[in-house]
Amino acid sequence: MKPTSSLLALAFLASLLPSPAHGAEKSPEPATATTEDREHARLVSARKQANELPEVLAAHQQAKADRAQAQKAQTEYQTANKRALASEEAYRKALEAGLTKVDPEAPALLEKEKAAFRERMVKARELRKAQVTPRRAATEEPDERDDDEAAR
Repeated sequence: MKPTSSLLALAFLASLLPSPAHGAEKSPEPATATTEDREHARLVSARKQANELPEVLAAHQQAKADRAQAQKAQTEYQTANKRALASEEAYRKALEAGLTKVDPEAPALLEKEKAAFRERMVKARELRKAQVTPRRAATEEPDERDDDEAAR
């Protein structure tokens, strides 16, 4: 490192240190408490006393126990759901393998049926979109067209 750059680095570090002149400028805070401080202290004291009451302690313990039980149940649900999804996937793979063993053309027939089902669902969805509710038909003018109708 060059002497000039090291001197600059030292000067920079020294400028970050607090100087005695800065400490003299600060005036000490007044020791008197304001009304807000007294009210806050009173509230804090009341909360501490309320938390020590037996019925509040019991309710707090019950709330903590219920929260722990809910978290445990949620974790168990997630684990069970993952296991169920894995089991269903294994079943589908085993069924497909079994269909192939029994009838080599079965997977092709299954895909054909799935495609036909999807097509029927798409047609039903389009039919539902095409049906206009009576209230909407009364508010629309006959020459207006929806974006869906314009695309057809």
